[in-house]
Amino acid sequence: MATYDAELFDVASRLLRRPKERGRLSRARIRRSVSTAYYALFHFLLDEIGRLLIGTRSGLLERRRILVRTITHKGVKSTLEKVRGNAVDRSVEDFLRPLGGAAGAVQPPAFAKGFANAFIDAQDKRHEADYDLNEVLSEADARLLVQRAKRCIEAWRAATGDVDRDFKHALCVLMLLKGQLRTE
Repeated sequence: MATYDAELFDVASRLLRRPKERGRLSRARIRRSVSTAYYALFHFLLDEIGRLLIGTRSGLLERRRILVRTITHKGVKSTLEKVRGNAVDRSVEDFLRPLGGAAGAVQPPAFAKGFANAFIDAQDKRHEADYDLNEVLSEADARLLVQRAKRCIEAWRAATGDVDRDFKHALCVLMLLKGQLRTE
């Protein structure tokens, strides 16, 4: 059975196929594709958070679904903004520091930095697609967004070393906390 994010990517891609009539795709199809590609990324993250924090054993699906209902778009964005640069935000660097890592700035793994940038860009494009009809979105923009989103998920899945797994786990906890750690 396909994952929900894969189903959403399929829908986003099908929206960009030409209907039988020739000519340009409608603005609505392009905009819906952009929005759907963003939601594929978001639902991929929800699934990852549930699997990493609750587990994958049989019978845990309902618990994972309950947990991920607490995740917000704004909370994910706030978290990912902290790992999209060359160093993670100082407010979370100790939390995201690799085990045994030296003091000082913490570099996010490439997969996390790429995912963060792709997610935030996709969220911005989704807002344009859904709420700003004055913003022109091209078919090429939509296709690139779908491809970029798929690539960053592939990179996330390919990051399987101990340090990467630990970073994913801590990042998922941080998303649950909406990017905020208590500092007192």
